[in-house]
Parts: sequence; C-alpha cells; structure tokens
Amino acid sequence: MNSLSSLDLILVSSYLFFTLVLSIYLSRNSIRNIDNYFKTESQMPWWLLGTSMVATTLSIDTPIVIIGWINDPGIWKNWFWWSFLFTHCIVIFYFSKYWRRIGVLTDNELINFRYSGAASKGLRLFKAFYFSTFFNLIISAWIITAFVKIFTILIGDNVYLLLGISTFIAMFYTTISGLKGVMINDFIQYFIAFAGSILLAIFIINSEIIGGLGNYFQLIKELPRANLIIIPDLLNTDDFMTFLAYISLVWWTSHNSDGGGYIIQRLCSAKTERDGVLGTIWFVINHYVLRFIPWVFIGFGSLILINEFPLNTDTEQIFPILVRDYLGSGFKGIMIISLIAAYMSTISTQVNWGSSYLVNDIYKYYFKNSSEKKLVFISRVFSVVFFALAFLTAFLIKDVGKAWIFLWSVSSGLGFFLIARWFYWRINAWSEISAISVSIFITIIFFVLDSYEIYSPTFFDKLLIIPISVTCGLIVTFITKPTDESVLKNFFLKVKPAGFWGPYGRDKVKKIDLKNILYAFLFPMGILLLIFSIVKFATGEIYLATPLSLIGLTIVGYIFFDLYSER
Repeated sequence: MNSLSSLDLILVSSYLFFTLVLSIYLSRNSIRNIDNYFKTESQMPWWLLGTSMVATTLSIDTPIVIIGWINDPGIWKNWFWWSFLFTHCIVIFYFSKYWRRIGVLTDNELINFRYSGAASKGLRLFKAFYFSTFFNLIISAWIITAFVKIFTILIGDNVYLLLGISTFIAMFYTTISGLKGVMINDFIQYFIAFAGSILLAIFIINSEIIGGLGNYFQLIKELPRANLIIIPDLLNTDDFMTFLAYISLVWWTSHNSDGGGYIIQRLCSAKTERDGVLGTIWFVINHYVLRFIPWVFIGFGSLILINEFPLNTDTEQIFPILVRDYLGSGFKGIMIISLIAAYMSTISTQVNWGSSYLVNDIYKYYFKNSSEKKLVFISRVFSVVFFALAFLTAFLIKDVGKAWIFLWSVSSGLGFFLIARWFYWRINAWSEISAISVSIFITIIFFVLDSYEIYSPTFFDKLLIIPISVTCGLIVTFITKPTDESVLKNFFLKVKPAGFWGPYGRDKVKKIDLKNILYAFLFPMGILLLIFSIVKFATGEIYLATPLSLIGLTIVGYIFFDLYSER
C-alpha cells in the first residue's frame, strides 16, 4: 500500500486479526434471544457502557470535521457539537433514570408506554423505518465517506480493499456477537483511537517546522485571532448569530434531545440506574474533554503548517495529510489502526442500532409468533442488508460537516416534543407526528430549491423549521384527544417523572429534586470550564487556563464521586 512500510502492514494486519478472534470468542453467548443480542440482558457496568458510548461518537469522521472547522471558520464552530452537552446533562440527571425504569429494547418502544390508539402504532412504525433506514443510513454513509477521504490520501488506490476488510470484520462481530461484542470491541477501540490522536499531536508539535512546545507557543501568537477564539466577535454578525443559534436552539431541537438512539440502547443495558447515570457522566467527560485535548493541538498545529498543504485543499483532508506527512514507519501503522478502530466502533453500533429498530419495532409487529432464534437470524440479515445500503448511500455525500447539519435540520422540530413528553401529560402521538412531518416537508422544499439552483438555503433559513414545526405540533396537540388515562397512569407509576401530570399524578408527584436541578446546572458549567481551559492552554494563555481547569475539575470530580458513593 502507498507510503506504508512492512512494519505498518504487520501492525494493521495483527490488529484486524485480533479483532476477528475476539469477536468469535464473544459470540458464544449472544444468540439466545434478541434481548441478549440487542441489550446484553441489562448487565453492563457503568465504565463499559460509558466508554462504549464515547467510542461510538469517536467516529472516523469526527477529527476530520473538527480540525477542518478549526481551519475554517475557527474553533468556535465546534459549538455545534459542544452545545449537545446540555442535552447529555439532562440525560444524566433525568432521562437516564427514566429510560432505565422503562427498560425498553429500543427508544422507539417508549411510544407504546407513553401514547395510545392508532396514532401510537403508526408513529412507532414510521419512526422505526425512518430512523433505521433514512436517518441511520445517512450517518453510516458519512462514516464511510470519511473513511474513503482519509485512506485515499494515506494508501491511495487500495482504500476500497481496506474498507472492505474493515467493514467485513465490523459486520462479522456485529452480526454474530450482538451488542455485547460491539461494546467490548468499542472499549478496546476507544483507547486505540485516543492513543493515535495523542501520537499525531506529539509528532506535529515536534516537527521541524514547529520545533517543540516552546516554539509552538510562540508561533501560535502569529495565527489569525478568528481561528483561536471560543466565541466569535460580536461585530462579525453572521458568525456570532450562528454561535447563538448553536447554544440556544440546536441542542434541544435534535432528534436525540432526550437521549435517543444508541445512547438509550446503552443505558438500557446498564445493571442499575446508578450504572446508567455514572456511565453517561463518564461518556460526557471523555466526549467533551479528554478526546478533545489532542485535537486542539492538531488543529492549531495545522494552522501553523498551513503553507505546507497543497493549494485549494479541502479542509476535511487536512487531518489525513498530517498523518501521511508527519508520522514515520510504525507510528503511521498505529495511527491507521486507531482510524480503523474509530470507523469500526461507530459503524458497528449504527448497524446494531438500526437492526434493532427493524426487528423489534417492525418485523415483530407483523410476525408476532416468531421464535427468539428466528428473530436473531433476521437481525443478522438486516445488519448485512443495512451495510450494503450504507455503501451505496456514501457515494451521495461529499462534505461530512454539511451532512451533520443537514441531519439535524431534517428532524429539528421533533426535539421539543421528545423532551416535553416526559414532563407534560397532554403531549400525545399526534404531537410528534405533526412536528416531524412539518420538519421533513420543509427540508424537502429546501433540498429541491437547492438542487435546482433556485435558492440556496442558509443555516438561518433552516432555523425557521423549528418555530414552524413546534407551533404546528402544539396546535395539533390541543385539537386532538389526549393519551388514554390508563396508559398515562401506568407510565407515571412506572417512570415517576417530574413535571406536570395533572389528574394522573397529582397525588403521587414527587417533590422537586433540588439536588438534580443544581447538578444539571453545575455539571455542564464544569465541563465548559475544562473545554475553555484546554483551548486557552493550547493558545498559550497558561495563567488563565490553570484556574479554569482547577475549578472545572473540582466541580466535575465532586459531582461524579458524590453520585458514585450513592447506593
């Protein structure tokens, strides 16, 4: 393969072989039933499920987008994913316990516990199909696109051979060992991927042009301020308004504003509610802080090395160019292993999650008397078919960062109702149906206008989807019948949610948990302080970074150990 030494090839081959052998070993107890296949029979400890969550989000596409955004328009653009910290904190202090009490196999299964009537059945079937095919296919496709982008630069024409081998192994352990195999492989793959990022950051900082950490801190002062600031200048109206939209709208309007998807699949695999909470905290610390540290130095280092890149370089190609040009024999092999690990950890989860929707929410609905053995077999068939469709969809995606934003917009009106259904009894199935229908309809209009070059919608145009969808959803909520009283009572007694439950929970509603409210405010503040301290340290502002990091660590550490000590 282009630019790879014999040592690199030996390391990569050994890793792939090890993953294959481990998968065969883990497959022994995964085929008894679909609860075991998709949920590991709820026996996962917090440290495993939390690491598995972050391994899934540490996809091969993540560093190319984040480092690309640091180069254009600047590090502030990462608020698009930083803002989801607020979502994850609500999950930690409220939704993780709620989901665990429901004990569903897929988050879509909640619909049967919360809503009633024909609308409930229709909503579950539609969302299962929508999220397992269209939605999940786009995510899987951009992961494959990122793989091709990176490895085309690293190994040239052999990219599809490596993609085929990596995908086969990921598909193999996903289909034969279920969620348990996915999670244990995730656990190993996360540390490999994390080590690869640290390795690249060290080599870039110590490259001939930068010349070590001391010179790096001198050179960083010469970079454009716009690339280094966490909050864009107020006078730069478009950037500042985009930043405001990220922190005020994006996070609570997403399709997983109450957790959703593979996060809930992991939470429902937890041994206890406490494991679910601690696992999510561990995920947040890794997701927003630990894995971000090497990427900041890689991104700022690439700004220093910008003149070394070919003219008109796609910003999403900067990361693989750095890997190709600044890592030597053996080290490049380790980095390639980390990228393959990142790819497999995410694609395997997407396939397992998508298959769980198709089997549990659609196939079982029409074939109610299927045996557990047959359901596991169908799950495996769906996984293989899904992989094939994802490959075809990947050819349609050119810009991964734009795909991130597109997928948010196509269901941005839904997030409000996903949160509200846990706190307000009047929300019903029609609330979700109307909101997501309006979001899809407006997104299709924007897509057609853009495709035929009639009008190119901006990010601010897409924000209009939110108020329109929410307004339509609320109108439909109050002109349709509420959920049946028996369903609401059962839901309230099982979940014991906070909020406004009117006649269904008036006598049994719990007092407001001030501790949870306080922690839900303090914990994201602690994480944000740690993020700011990382950026400030990377830009040479060490005297400001030190107190920020100490305060952030104190807040996060206190909350984690307080919850850890609970029984």
